Amino acid sequence: MNLSEMNGEQLLARLEELKAETSEEKRDALDNDTLEARINEIEAVQNEIEARKASAVEEARKAAEAAQMEGKKIINEREDNKMERNSVEYRDLWVKNLQGTLTEEEARAYAAADANNAVPTIVSDKMFEKMKKLAPMLSEITLLRVAGNVKFVTEGVRNPATAKHTENSAMTAAADTIVNVTLGGFEFMKVIQISRTAALMSVGAFENWLVEMLAGDIARAIDDYIINDSTNGIAALTFSTGTNQILNTATTGYNYANICDLIALLPAAYDAEAKFLVNKKTLYGRIAQIVDSAKHPIFVPDTVTGIGGRLMGYPVVVDDYVSTTDNALYLGKWTDVVGNLPEDINVDRDESAGFTANAVVYRGISVFDSKPAKGDAIVRLVSTAS
Repeated sequence: MNLSEMNGEQLLARLEELKAETSEEKRDALDNDTLEARINEIEAVQNEIEARKASAVEEARKAAEAAQMEGKKIINEREDNKMERNSVEYRDLWVKNLQGTLTEEEARAYAAADANNAVPTIVSDKMFEKMKKLAPMLSEITLLRVAGNVKFVTEGVRNPATAKHTENSAMTAAADTIVNVTLGGFEFMKVIQISRTAALMSVGAFENWLVEMLAGDIARAIDDYIINDSTNGIAALTFSTGTNQILNTATTGYNYANICDLIALLPAAYDAEAKFLVNKKTLYGRIAQIVDSAKHPIFVPDTVTGIGGRLMGYPVVVDDYVSTTDNALYLGKWTDVVGNLPEDINVDRDESAGFTANAVVYRGISVFDSKPAKGDAIVRLVSTAS
């Protein structure tokens, strides 16, 4: 058997045999040719052993490199295939997770997405659009999307510049003021319990249901807060008749003069961005019927969108949360009302709460706060007659 046919153990055994045959005690019994042949064979066996060791080391190195490259390839493939929050694939898995219908393979893919159950961008965008549609004031105010509490500064009392200054004479600084406005975060939550038939909906139908039921109702609560909150709402501003309020006490309702007087109260600096804000019932039941001296209606509805219109040239925002008790009509620069929506609506699912009813409970939570930054940018007309 030649050396290339021997395995490692056989080579080591043959090396020991050769060493024993050529030991000091046995060398005298060997002729020179035989001794030389044995020594040459020992070198050959040793070289074969070393060559195999070197080959094994090289193979191990190549295997390690191949494994490393394969590992990088797998990582790259995972990164390439990792679902982003704005992907349809992630949206589908997120919805199915809420429905409780993920297969084992889908569950692994959803876990691999490593998005911490975040609402998909596709869904959050739809929710936000729904919120703006059902909460008109979200589109009118200055809406921030800043995490945590927000503190900002706006001007308070603003005095005019010196009309005429005498050269080299001392000047006294104007008594202008600034106002610090702080927005915190209040939770707005909607909880819905439905039967397990929700799991039978298609992904698209379930997504639309979530947007309609959760985002829609939370938006209405936020809209109500912007206008009517007892501390931070528009209606909570201090209104004084003759200063920033017109009070109508007539049982006959509003008239042309009331609207003109209201417009006169708003400083001209706010006119360019000013809009009326009113409930639909008050708009069409009290105001749309008013005509000027030439018998022309002072309100012109928007016949294209069917929403709002123009009153005495100013755009009209129609919002159901404006009070109908006193037939309130506001006129203001609504961008001076600042709100903060720090994060998208979060949606959670719980089966335990509806266990006895074989139902599933879904909870939507949003955090929001708002506040008028300038009180003088808003005036209103109210009536004592219901």
